[in-house]
Amino acid sequence: MPPVLFALVLFYALLEIALFGRMFGIVIALVLATQLIVFVLPALLRYLMVILQARAFGREPEPLDIDLLSWVGNAWTLFPLAHLVAFVYIIYLVGSAFGSAAALVVAVAYALFLPASLIVLAVSHSVLASLNPATLIELVKRCGFVYLIGPAFLVAASWAVLRINVAVNVDMLTEFVSLYLTFAAFAVFGGMVRPLQLQRELDVPMPASIDTQVERDRHLLERTMVLNHAYAIISRGNRQQGLEHIYKVLADDPDDEAGWAWFFENMLRWENPEAAFAFAQQYVHELLRYGENVKAVKVMLRCRMINPEFKPLFEDLELAAAAAEACQNEELASFLR
Repeated sequence: MPPVLFALVLFYALLEIALFGRMFGIVIALVLATQLIVFVLPALLRYLMVILQARAFGREPEPLDIDLLSWVGNAWTLFPLAHLVAFVYIIYLVGSAFGSAAALVVAVAYALFLPASLIVLAVSHSVLASLNPATLIELVKRCGFVYLIGPAFLVAASWAVLRINVAVNVDMLTEFVSLYLTFAAFAVFGGMVRPLQLQRELDVPMPASIDTQVERDRHLLERTMVLNHAYAIISRGNRQQGLEHIYKVLADDPDDEAGWAWFFENMLRWENPEAAFAFAQQYVHELLRYGENVKAVKVMLRCRMINPEFKPLFEDLELAAAAAEACQNEELASFLR
């Protein structure tokens, strides 16, 4: 059975078990619903983002992993829950104040915004970027009319679920169709941006493997300790000193190319990305210095997905624009001039 189909059947079974308590009164229903919220919901949201990201990058979704059941780590994958809560709350408020017609208009407007937000979230892993209007508009512009497929699918899927519920009135069937269309929606969102080949622009690779497992583990431990120490310094308000601590270690790193990529990737995961942007400016400087134009452009694009105003150091603007032109990215080249 394909991984996605297996995940769909498994999540459906878990959801039905969690909702089974509705047949036995409010107390049992609440107990089982709690299990749904604590265990099933985070795993479902995480796997939906796995599907979206895989489709966007032209890869097959990974099989369902037990780690998805945890609320710890990769907090960005749980952000769709905030979308769900916000949507229900806004519709409730508008419907109560202005009636069902106004609520329907708001629902359609939310459907126009949601696919772009989820796509940016899956690509950048940044909640802030997924809520940045400039980033969302840029994505929509790049997709063109193809982007309308996402909102249209959401509206059509919602209509189909409502019609099935009215026509058949079988809760288990309605819930299966709803879950299936939810899986399909995330696959559609990823498929919309697959032709843009975002993985070439934004997938900054993790460090290349080192010769032996022992050396790889040692380097990982050392870099993690350095990064943690730098974070402690930066969090106390001394960003430059924290960055200098990393630069000093990189200067002595025998595999400094992998080291720069590793620190950049992991600093982007910090709650406040400003230090990562400052590090990225120096990273771009080093890449341009050695003629690594493609990597430099990828780093700049990765940062601009989170902060559209990101630019390299002033002294590197001319070289950065030339690198963007060499990579046939006229939009970036124009922005840098």
